[in-house]
Amino acid sequence: MTSQAPTLFFTRFSQIIWMKRQAGDEEAALKAADDMLRKYGHAALSRASDASAIEVLKKAGDVIDALGDHYPRGCIEFIHNNISSEALSILSVNEAYRKYQEAQLDAYEDGKNREPVPRMEIGDMFQVVTEDLKVSRAEMHTLLNPENVAAIELCAIIREDLNVSAVRDPMRGPYARANISSKK
Repeated sequence: MTSQAPTLFFTRFSQIIWMKRQAGDEEAALKAADDMLRKYGHAALSRASDASAIEVLKKAGDVIDALGDHYPRGCIEFIHNNISSEALSILSVNEAYRKYQEAQLDAYEDGKNREPVPRMEIGDMFQVVTEDLKVSRAEMHTLLNPENVAAIELCAIIREDLNVSAVRDPMRGPYARANISSKK
């Protein structure tokens, strides 16, 4: 498949999502968007502008906030990219998730024609997480093994990790970009 094929497919895909939403099949549209971004979006998301990447992380934080308030077990679903229809049946979660997906699509569009951007080094990422975001080693371990913690605690840790506003300004964009383009 050429590098142009995912772009053309993504444009057609956006039309399909719009048609499914118009037909009232919101859940199918959300699932299709997730699947498409996971399959083709990583390269474009890794080239998104700082502003686009930061917006995606902020919207992800809004999803975690809504899940934490109304459906904490959805936080683990969210980090596994498998949010349930039960979670999406909650109006505030559905609205936050839809805005998150729109931000992802905007970041994809923003990054698809840009030149590659150097990826944030692991050491820099660790420094941002531990120093700027104040996430402890124990909390990082929890994020790597989320099944071993209470859902509400996991939501709080994820929210800390997504708090892009707490990241030093020169690191904010690269941190956000590294997060949105990682293959979870």
